[in-house]
Amino acid sequence: MGRRGAAWLVAAAAISFAAGVARADPVVTPIEEGIRQQSCDALAASTVGVPQDTSADQSTGVLGALPVAPRGLLPPQIYLRTKRDTFNRRYFFATRGGSIYVQQRTGTDHRWHALILPPCFAGRVSSISVDDDEMIALDGSRRIFTMDNALKDASLFNWTSRWGTPFWTGFGYSLPSGIIAWSWSVVSPSEDGNWTDPARNLHAIGSGKVSHIWALRTGGRRLSFWDPWLPLDESYQMCGPYRGRFRAVNLSASGSTIFVIGPRGDLFTRVYDFDLSGHDRFFFHYSYANQRGKGSSAPIQLPPAAWVHQPKVPGRITSVISIHKVGRNVVHRIIRVAGLDRAGHTGYWQKDIVSLRAGSWRFHRTGLPLRGRLIGNPRRDTPRRGLGRAADIRFAGRVSGARVEVLNFNTYCSPARLRVHPRGGRAFVLVLHNVDGLRQQTRSSGLDDVPREQYGDIEVPRRLLHRAFVKRVLGGRRYSDVTLEVTRGRLQIQELGWTLQRVRRRSGGHHR
Repeated sequence: MGRRGAAWLVAAAAISFAAGVARADPVVTPIEEGIRQQSCDALAASTVGVPQDTSADQSTGVLGALPVAPRGLLPPQIYLRTKRDTFNRRYFFATRGGSIYVQQRTGTDHRWHALILPPCFAGRVSSISVDDDEMIALDGSRRIFTMDNALKDASLFNWTSRWGTPFWTGFGYSLPSGIIAWSWSVVSPSEDGNWTDPARNLHAIGSGKVSHIWALRTGGRRLSFWDPWLPLDESYQMCGPYRGRFRAVNLSASGSTIFVIGPRGDLFTRVYDFDLSGHDRFFFHYSYANQRGKGSSAPIQLPPAAWVHQPKVPGRITSVISIHKVGRNVVHRIIRVAGLDRAGHTGYWQKDIVSLRAGSWRFHRTGLPLRGRLIGNPRRDTPRRGLGRAADIRFAGRVSGARVEVLNFNTYCSPARLRVHPRGGRAFVLVLHNVDGLRQQTRSSGLDDVPREQYGDIEVPRRLLHRAFVKRVLGGRRYSDVTLEVTRGRLQIQELGWTLQRVRRRSGGHHR
């Protein structure tokens, strides 16, 4: 990735200055406290965040020398990626009793072994998630610890508490409260190679990879993500299905693909990450104009990929879901849903996200205890039932010789309708795209009194290109890149000199 590949040397130089300093839990004695703090400080030094070295791998036998897990503590293997059990292409990982255990997926040793964790968080792990070559562990205070080389020999496993700007050298971070589910997502040049954008063009993933923690927040409508290269705040989110109105009950993520399930078994997937989806104009070129057939040298196609409504599972299920990446170019992903077959056998339903036929689900028996509680799963799609209220707001003003209204602006859910009322002419509607830009300073989520800068684009439908307003104000272009500055009270479009004021709803639902 551009910004990450270009910046890794700076990151490596800065690593020695960054260390996590906050202790997640109290300790018993001053000696223990000192040992733990020294361990936390030492976690500043790590290979996390530097370009992946695919040649630095060897079989040392270290894994087999690690302590063997107690008999019966863990299942024979892992089928579903959850907050306690997870896997990548090479290993199964699980956490029990504050410890982390690992098992090889291939070879002759199928025993579970206990990882030797740094004293900083040993015995205090509450949840884990692995994807590609990196694993995240959270302690009881939701403090983030990252393990690198999760696809290599166990002798190369190493941990850091670093998190945040600049370049993954920040002093560390703890996830906020109010999280229903979370998952770690990584794409890399070694495992994925390229992104496939909505125009089906390939774009190379840089050496720094793209790594996000995805979280479903309380209420089931907010989807937050944290990137270790970005500020330590809650300001970045992705729009959920139905413009953020769909209420999900669980989430899983892998390889820049997010998977959610609703309370009645409705399933959605979406390919999305910071670089692919338009947030980083500093290192990438994007375009809302049609780029189909233009190849890898073309700008990345926007808007980003939409949510895909997956077919219902034809059987009894729970809310426990899992996704993992397979293949190259961010196309194929395997989704699984825990459940029962017609005979009542336990296991999971599985399919590839690209297969949208109702009959594409296949059941796999495991013989293990059912994961999660059964939920209602009517045969018909029911995603519109129980939708939340839209978070859209309206701005209006008289600018450029016309009354202009942004009818349904949403910080995280683009686009909005931009209605123009020219003097003496008929009103018409344009499209206003918006997406959060690259920031290095912390800020709040949503809108407040501090201007929020977003990358925007005004799209003109072809049938409206002849309108005098379009020719005079937008130069007759179909697409016009603009910069938005938005607060809770106004929206400014800098390049056009527009300032629109918020139109607040009256108690009866009307605007004023």
